[in-house]
Amino acid sequence: MKLTYKTLAISFASLFLFSCSNDSNPKDESVKDDFSFLAITFAGKINKIGNNSGKITSYSEFEGLTSNTINLNTVTSNTDKIFLVEYYAPSNKLFVFDKKTKKTISKSLVFPSEVTGPNPSVSALTWDDSKKVLHGIIVPNTYITPVNSISYYVKINPDTFEVSYSGLSFDQTASLSTFLNGNKLYSSYNNQDTYEIDTDNNTAKKILLNNTKFSFLKAAVSSNNFVYCITNKTGVVGSNTIVKIDLTKNNYEDLLPGDFLGYAHLNGPGYIDKNNNEYICCVQKGSEAFVLFKFNILTKTYKYFELKSDTSIDINFIIVDQIN
Repeated sequence: MKLTYKTLAISFASLFLFSCSNDSNPKDESVKDDFSFLAITFAGKINKIGNNSGKITSYSEFEGLTSNTINLNTVTSNTDKIFLVEYYAPSNKLFVFDKKTKKTISKSLVFPSEVTGPNPSVSALTWDDSKKVLHGIIVPNTYITPVNSISYYVKINPDTFEVSYSGLSFDQTASLSTFLNGNKLYSSYNNQDTYEIDTDNNTAKKILLNNTKFSFLKAAVSSNNFVYCITNKTGVVGSNTIVKIDLTKNNYEDLLPGDFLGYAHLNGPGYIDKNNNEYICCVQKGSEAFVLFKFNILTKTYKYFELKSDTSIDINFIIVDQIN
């Protein structure tokens, strides 16, 4: 049976107990929100989530989407726009959503001839604000049976939609999560090595953190050289945690040494609310409903909020921004 790496990635995650000493469950409708998080769902919808109430409401949509299953690791944003790549065989189309006008433009991407494979698609997309360019990772086969043995690093011009390839490929099945720190792009796939891509010198190498093989999920850069993410503690089912990566020392710290974090969908980035110093993602609380998890990176305390909606909740989403 053929299975896309987007779907397969979800099956890698596991369900395990989640405890918390700092619970919050705002059922009172009088709870007021200071702002809303802007979230993109697995179905390609754009929603708002109240930061205190957890209430989900529709905000807008990407015009012209064909598929209802989006690889959330191909969603990235800047101050003005949200970028998304839709794979609808055989086409890879880049969508650009303008936050001010709520209008979308889109165009099919043309891959360089060096990028070969039966079903190539964009596995990761990351915005670089300093260079005003999109960093992309392409896999030769979206249906990773047989397993990909190579990934291609490319740059995409957000204005012309041109895809440029400078000959850099590396040994990774696909990318579930990426983050950019300075000129270094980091890419991770479940139970494989993390790769560090030098976007200026066009090189890639495996990196060890705590002198061990390391893979991460839902990564978010809090400040230069410091990153927060989810990872598995031991490789055993039910042992995920939040970690802080220090890229200057090439190590990481387990921030839940006596606890485990609940099930989280794997694809895509995490989010740092820099106004409140909180790392935020969606997790499942034990065997119960999915909640919004908030980890304070200064106090190392955490809490979770019930998600509420008038319709069914698509709990596979990532947060890309916050709005009033």
